Amino acid sequence: MQCELRIEALGAGGDGIAWRDGAKLFVPDALPGERVLVELGRAAPGGTRARLLERLNHSLNRAAPPCEYFGDCGGCVAQHITAGTYSEWKIGVIRDALAHRGLTEVAITPLITSPPASRRRARFAVARQHGGPEGAVALGFRRRGSDEIVAVERCTVLLPALEALLKPLRDLATEIGMTEISITQVHQGIDIILHGLDAPPTLAVREMLAAFAHRHSIQRLSVESLTPGRGGKGAGKRKRRQRKAVLETIVQTSVVRARFAGVWVDFPPSAFLQPTAAGESAIQHLVRSGLALEKLSTGKRAVRIADLYAGIGGIGFALASDDDVGGARRHVAMFEDSAAMVGAARVAASQAGLPVTAGERDLARRPLSVAELKAYDAVIFDPPRAGARKQAEALAASDVARIAAVSCNAASFARDARILTDGDYRMHTLTPIDQFLWSSHVELVAIFCRNG
Repeated sequence: MQCELRIEALGAGGDGIAWRDGAKLFVPDALPGERVLVELGRAAPGGTRARLLERLNHSLNRAAPPCEYFGDCGGCVAQHITAGTYSEWKIGVIRDALAHRGLTEVAITPLITSPPASRRRARFAVARQHGGPEGAVALGFRRRGSDEIVAVERCTVLLPALEALLKPLRDLATEIGMTEISITQVHQGIDIILHGLDAPPTLAVREMLAAFAHRHSIQRLSVESLTPGRGGKGAGKRKRRQRKAVLETIVQTSVVRARFAGVWVDFPPSAFLQPTAAGESAIQHLVRSGLALEKLSTGKRAVRIADLYAGIGGIGFALASDDDVGGARRHVAMFEDSAAMVGAARVAASQAGLPVTAGERDLARRPLSVAELKAYDAVIFDPPRAGARKQAEALAASDVARIAAVSCNAASFARDARILTDGDYRMHTLTPIDQFLWSSHVELVAIFCRNG
């Protein structure tokens, strides 16, 4: 069914929002104030999708997309928006999430945006193409609202060295079955993981992968493959399906390391790294300035900082090695649930001679308790998208003076922020950070202080 609509707002996912007979409609590539002709589609969470057929007028806030794949590829949703409107949209996503939790009087600073061609990690989908040449493979991102993969040979957000690997990786995928490819350019070395192999690679495949890595100057190449299923021919379906994904490094030509404030850290496969160097630097600066460690220094005792969901120390090492904190001595205790990342952080701290410890701990299941938090003057937490509800509840009941919250999900952050403010913390600053340029994702750093 076709109908004419007026776009009233810009949604959190980048779609234009319209209403028809009280129903909410999502229209991709449409901006507020535009009248559009659409074809109604299938239901979506909170409303109905609509396919844009014709734009009857153009918003003054419309920009020319810089990427040829925009509109088909689902990786970017907001290349058609002028810079000022784009910033307002991303800040609005955070503001709406906070308002949903009753946090309406929050001052949000201007958006910090990473430039194009700066993304140093991405994960691409891979699939055999139907109707194309025999054996042809599509490597790219999924179309919005679909499982279909849009093949790309260029990507305007990627670092040039990673963009140059897209065609070779697509060619490799025609030879080896996989479902996704992760590529990361660390401070020293390029790291690639091939996901979704149906079985551990054969000797011939290993030799092919080693040759590929050498030919394209890739420092490490790993595969994530399924182990053989349990049980033989007569085994039941349940037993045959009990297969686990195992990550194995096939070739490593040299060290792969990250560098945080002068500290070199070995980078385990699948370790966490901020998407852009500019975003990483902004987060480090905002946490350092927001915690105001020089104000927490008391006498000869070192300022004690807990770095929760620490990864390999992207924030913690920057604090521990920073001399620009008014002479305050510091001790940083990192907590992370990955044994590989904890081990890498421990070795780096020892080699650098820094006052840093690292402990393995699943904070989602076993957050630091109120009693344990008594040991710290400041806490940083940088959880995955699900947020840190249990840890926020413990922090809300603690006496920690200052908290730095880093988040990649406005909704889970707003929930955790509500918990902290209910526990008599005040949100001192909130800064949005745009590392996933032109996508619907937005990150932030917020500083909380005890009232009184």
